[in-house]
Amino acid sequence: MKSFQSGRRRVMCPNIDCGIDLALDALSCPKCDEPLPVGLRDDFLEIDVAHSGETWTEALDKLEAAIDFARAQRFKGLRVIHGIGRETDADAWEGPGRIRRESLNYLRQAAVDIDAQLKPEKYNRGAHLLVF
Repeated sequence: MKSFQSGRRRVMCPNIDCGIDLALDALSCPKCDEPLPVGLRDDFLEIDVAHSGETWTEALDKLEAAIDFARAQRFKGLRVIHGIGRETDADAWEGPGRIRRESLNYLRQAAVDIDAQLKPEKYNRGAHLLVF
């Protein structure tokens, strides 16, 4: 499982002697002509949107960037850690459970839009898998 840093929008050439930054949609390295993987990887990209003091809008930005990155880099899917929240009032707009609630709403719609599946993680209520 590879962790995603939200500010990073580029990847490095897999050739150890080259290692230059590449655009997300690159099919090969322009410097050394190293071909990039074209099939799906076997692992999930992981992103945590709830445990660094994010607001909902920051969490949404992270989710959007991570989905784009994971799809462009041909990951099997995205593991989203959204936390379980400590919400006491299910109708509260703001509060501890908002990032979880809004992340799940966003992920459900994203799954429909990109023809993916959203699955709860088996042993962690605070995470879901978006399988491409």
